[in-house]
Amino acid sequence: ADDGFGVGRSLAAAWGAVGLAVVGGAALLVAAHRLGERRGRFVSAVTHELRTPLTTFRLYADLLADARDGDSGRRADYVATLQTEAARLARVVEGVLLYARLEEGAARARRERVDAAELVERALAPSTRRAAEAGFELEVDVESMRGVVVDADPQAVEQILLNLVDNACKYAAAAPSRRIMIDGVAEARAVRIRVADEGPGVPAGQESAIFRPFRRAATHAVEATPGAGLGLALARGLARAGGGALRLLPRRAEGGACFELALPRAGAERR
Repeated sequence: ADDGFGVGRSLAAAWGAVGLAVVGGAALLVAAHRLGERRGRFVSAVTHELRTPLTTFRLYADLLADARDGDSGRRADYVATLQTEAARLARVVEGVLLYARLEEGAARARRERVDAAELVERALAPSTRRAAEAGFELEVDVESMRGVVVDADPQAVEQILLNLVDNACKYAAAAPSRRIMIDGVAEARAVRIRVADEGPGVPAGQESAIFRPFRRAATHAVEATPGAGLGLALARGLARAGGGALRLLPRRAEGGACFELALPRAGAERR
């Protein structure tokens, strides 16, 4: 009887091991499938985003080569277009590389103590240019944060705000209002900087998906809206790496989308 009991225990242990192996194998298959999907989205998004400026480069380089020496106005337009596409291409490449460093944990925040209002004002230079290119105007009100010292990485804040403004320029492009509002409020442990537009807003049910890499809101076609789908994922990663947070605020009655960047005040414990 003892031998039978021992055999039964051995069989049970063996089946248990088999069950664990099956579960582990299934988990590996699911993880591999998800990784494959993610890589597929990456390749699709980046390939699409690189193809457009490269096609423009080829076209305008040919036009520039064929332009007559006396046609200075047209040549200047061609050069301007090439410069714009070069900047766009650089943004894509830099964004992908920075996101890869964040994923690997290789990106390190260089935090310093700085006045919150001055930080935002200095960080907005690239965002102002991006808004002007798209026909938007930034309305900035950060006076309530003046004199409040935060612990932040200025370059990361600049990139986050640029990504949020760029996102507003893309998805609020058809809005009758050409305003992007940026304001802030100081709290006991953090300052909160809001970037709002008056576009269609984020569709219900897509609030979490928009922060995933290589994802877009479902109602916006990738072909119609340029970008690799990394902007918000990168912005949230940079915010977290610097001890802060980035979130989408609940839909406003007046419509549009509003994102909030929280930065820790100097001396406050990390979030």
